Amino acid sequence: MKTKKLLSILCTALLLSASPAVFGQASTQSSDDVAFGKGTNVISIGVGVGGEYTYYGGGYTSTPNLVLSYDNGTFGNVGPGTISLGALFSYKGISNDYTDFHSGYDYNQNWSYYVLGVRSAYHLNVPAAPRFDPYIGIMLAYYDISYHETSNDPYYNDPGNPHYNYYVDNYNSYMAFSLYIGARYYLTNRVGLWLELGYGYSNAALGVSFKF
Repeated sequence: MKTKKLLSILCTALLLSASPAVFGQASTQSSDDVAFGKGTNVISIGVGVGGEYTYYGGGYTSTPNLVLSYDNGTFGNVGPGTISLGALFSYKGISNDYTDFHSGYDYNQNWSYYVLGVRSAYHLNVPAAPRFDPYIGIMLAYYDISYHETSNDPYYNDPGNPHYNYYVDNYNSYMAFSLYIGARYYLTNRVGLWLELGYGYSNAALGVSFKF
């Protein structure tokens, strides 16, 4: 049920962010002398590291962030640049393995973070470098947390266990703002590499972008 809800929210966010391109800018082409102009659409995929996550610190391990984003050049000729609207989806898994000092039993904790955000960025036009797209932006994201723990303790699922409530603990999802700075460099007219630095869903992320 939670997965279906997340997919529904993601699809809605992508449709809303894409609507200017679909309904209002279908006949508008990006400028030939800049990498990102009004009407430009970019889908990016990649991986990231770090990020501002609750219940994450020393002794914990994590997967890379898996990232999918969409950006549309919605407002053109804003000073020397273009303002984009878009959406981002990211997944990150965090785990912690430990042995209880008193009982000797082993425990494995797992947190799954599903991050869904809407974002906007200012892209600086660089006519002298038509394949270079530097930008800075802000994002508001919803962090949905799924928690699961396993153990070889035979009384692990027994409500009479003094630590039972701790083992089955639930973690609240939350909303958070994040800032980021990034750049894309297009190897061809349609395919490029991207890098973003900031805080929020990751501290550093990179991948491949597809412009259309």
